[in-house]
Amino acid sequence: MKKLSAVFVALLAACVLSSFAFAVEVPKLNAPFIVTTCGQSPGAVMVHMSAMQSKIAANHDNKLTADKLAAANAKTLIVTSGTSMKGMGAAGTNVESEIARCTELIAEAKKLGMTVIGAHIEGMARRTDNSDAASIEAVMKDADVILAVTDSDSDGFFTKYAQEHNKPLIVVKDALAIGPALKAAE
Repeated sequence: MKKLSAVFVALLAACVLSSFAFAVEVPKLNAPFIVTTCGQSPGAVMVHMSAMQSKIAANHDNKLTADKLAAANAKTLIVTSGTSMKGMGAAGTNVESEIARCTELIAEAKKLGMTVIGAHIEGMARRTDNSDAASIEAVMKDADVILAVTDSDSDGFFTKYAQEHNKPLIVVKDALAIGPALKAAE
């Protein structure tokens, strides 16, 4: 019985310690932030407003391009993922153009030494179709940090993605909690 207890304790300790192996430390996130969207959904506006409420220097530009990034004088780029067909229609764009714009933007941010946060903050409603999936993959694959609200990660998708790609993950309750989380990482 003692031997069985010792084996159980050893297995339990291994499980607990292995869960920490997946936790990648969030780097310091420096303001000012510039926020854009990959898919013209309102997520970028929500991130910007939450940052402003936390008195973090941030701007947003839903049409930000790589050639204008340096002029934004930002240290951190936040790209929200998830698409809005209505938003893309109003902006005269489509998911392929949005992905191309954001891929170039993220590459330029990396050249400029900026930290890139890939965000998904509008919940499962922005994870419903192939356009959403394409937007999410395009943003997350090159992000330095992943930011998600609890509802977006309700199935563990972003937790698993972060673990599989060795990326730090910030999960917050809702959009209102984004600003305080960014402030805490400054």
